[in-house]
Amino acid sequence: MNPLNTNDNQNGGYALLQSTSSTAPRSRRKGLRLQKTRNIRLTQDEIVCSPASSHSSSSSTHSRSSSIRSHVTRSPTSLNESPTQRLYSGKAKSPLLTISGTPYQQSSQFPYPQLPRYYSLKRCSLTATLATILIAATFLPHFLSGSDAAFNESGGPNVLNYAAGVGRTVSGASLGGQWDLIGHSGVSAMHAVLRPFSDSILFLERVQASTFAKIQGTSENGNKGEHFAWSTEFSASNGQWRALDVKSNMFCSAGGYLPDGTIVSVAGGQPSDGVQQGYDGIRLYKPCNGTRCDWKQDFNVHLQEKRWYPTVESLANGDLFILGGSNHAASINNERVNVPNFETFPPLPGARKTIDFPFLVETLPHNLYPIVHLLPDKNLFILANTQAVILSTSTWKIVKRLPDIPGSPRNYPLTGGSVILPLTPENNFEPEILVCGGATDFSTQAKGVASCGRIAPLSKNPTWEMEDMPFGRMMPDMAHLADGTIVIVNGANTGTAGFDRASDPVLYPVQYLPNERKGRRFRVWNPSMIARMYHSVAFMLPDSSLLVAGSNPNGRPVEYGEGDFPTEFRVERFSPPYLFPHRPSEAAAVVTAGREGSDEITLEGTVIGGAAEVDDEYDGGVTQVAQGDIVGWPTLIRYGETFDLSLQWYNHYPENVRVALVQPGFITHSTHMSQRYVGLEVFKRGEKTVAATAEAHKEAGLIRVKAPATNGLAPPGHYMVVVLLDSVPVTEAKWVLLTA
Repeated sequence: MNPLNTNDNQNGGYALLQSTSSTAPRSRRKGLRLQKTRNIRLTQDEIVCSPASSHSSSSSTHSRSSSIRSHVTRSPTSLNESPTQRLYSGKAKSPLLTISGTPYQQSSQFPYPQLPRYYSLKRCSLTATLATILIAATFLPHFLSGSDAAFNESGGPNVLNYAAGVGRTVSGASLGGQWDLIGHSGVSAMHAVLRPFSDSILFLERVQASTFAKIQGTSENGNKGEHFAWSTEFSASNGQWRALDVKSNMFCSAGGYLPDGTIVSVAGGQPSDGVQQGYDGIRLYKPCNGTRCDWKQDFNVHLQEKRWYPTVESLANGDLFILGGSNHAASINNERVNVPNFETFPPLPGARKTIDFPFLVETLPHNLYPIVHLLPDKNLFILANTQAVILSTSTWKIVKRLPDIPGSPRNYPLTGGSVILPLTPENNFEPEILVCGGATDFSTQAKGVASCGRIAPLSKNPTWEMEDMPFGRMMPDMAHLADGTIVIVNGANTGTAGFDRASDPVLYPVQYLPNERKGRRFRVWNPSMIARMYHSVAFMLPDSSLLVAGSNPNGRPVEYGEGDFPTEFRVERFSPPYLFPHRPSEAAAVVTAGREGSDEITLEGTVIGGAAEVDDEYDGGVTQVAQGDIVGWPTLIRYGETFDLSLQWYNHYPENVRVALVQPGFITHSTHMSQRYVGLEVFKRGEKTVAATAEAHKEAGLIRVKAPATNGLAPPGHYMVVVLLDSVPVTEAKWVLLTA
């Protein structure tokens, strides 16, 4: 069977498969390693009084075929060794992240005139010194005595103090994953959306004085043009950006995709600096060839209501559902500015363009950016404040009231996060909603909520199953990963959402495993060194890594690098442990609750993540981990049809193959609008053969899968096809258009 030929099926034919040439296997990968050094480090606050790094100089790379990108993490002790360079010029008060490629110094790319000030502590201030002495007293005696308990396999402290005030520690095995700096966003990444058929991201921000990009500006030429840009297109491949032109204020907007791939940004903020008000704005970014794509806005086409902090969700027919918000900027919603209705884009048919929704009156005041998820029956799950309902999309009436989620409200400004868990053949495509985190009250001294609630809204007797995360966290980003797990990242543990209201950043990503039993669903991964506070984003890229950007918690205009938590332009890539399958010791550790009455969380050994254990060295060793690529795929698939994927793998024949469609959605304010993960049924696989002929390899590399049966499972539009070979993602997901 030739996988590049068209094939007949029940619907009369397959779409022509694309073909790529990719033969290089994924190279060896290692996670971040902490040096066994006497430079004592505060893991959570990242206060260091020595420029010595806490990263090792082990050459850590991961290469991607078709567009090979090597991210190297080395010690700043080798700063003179090209291509690794300091991110900032001058001395640093916190551990330095390094990046391969073009030097990131104080320049047009990173125009910070002074050191980053993360925690309002001057370098080696009295507070930092005392804190360092305290940690030294805890760990240094163990280190000097050679105790194995003092450091884990990665060289870091075996007990990682979580210094955000929740009174918990993380102890045991090494953590997993790797952080890399990949570029500069040009504008503050308050909103983010992935452009289909690419790994380019559109960043959107507010009209403000602390942005960087100007119209016609690019990473190469810096600022050009007469006025600032409030949006950029950023390439995850090369870390470069180009400025985009917008005509209305996108501040606190929402958005989504139309079925043809058009990206839609709706709503926004007040007029400012020559830019028109965006409260009722509709901005379109249409697919085009080349580099001249840009935002377009017809001011004769606008929303029926002015909206600030609304939510958008894709409906089963591909239209966008636009819910709630306020008609003016407000920290907390109230009866005077509340917009208790919804509309769609394109607009609803008939004379009535909005539909009243009293639920948004019942749930005042904490109902901005309401939580909305499309269910497989084509109705909508909606949570505002602590109340949850199911709204019919045929009658536009509430058809079911669900139990209240325990605890404090989960919407802005007591911001929690949510996700609809993966819909897969294994769970019979039964939907479950996961809601995590938030703040206890509207106060700068509020504490982060650790609880997560999980509910199956279409079950006969839905109830909330409650469980605590390892850390309290407000403003979390919850994103799907390639293996069907969830990552919880970004945010803080003290305060609330909004300008200048939060502190105690939570730097550790946490993995949530939906298929594990309660009590074993969380794993803690290696921390970032960048505080991602209010206005941060995170989502999965086609290479199965996580893009993390943003953080603009400053209400007043600030100079570059100013503020307790400065406006961030650095863009990071986090590679989860599944991208290091040959390194079991680098995998995340399982988090379980401590003994009753204890605040300790234990890491109970390492998890390989489905990949077989292999020889640690390549010298003469033969790996037992299947790694590979998609080399043939259709660009268009239809509901319910079967289609072929042609795979190429390295090392050995994969025993298990999983396929899924992933849509990262439109992300802002911890709200991942229209995010979706739909597992596909694998109908047939090529037989494993002994013959070493090319045709035999092609036959074994062909798999046949079934597209989602209905548009309730996956609305029409663009998705990434993700394939896992023995739980290891292929080098790069491929984009497809799902249509009727």
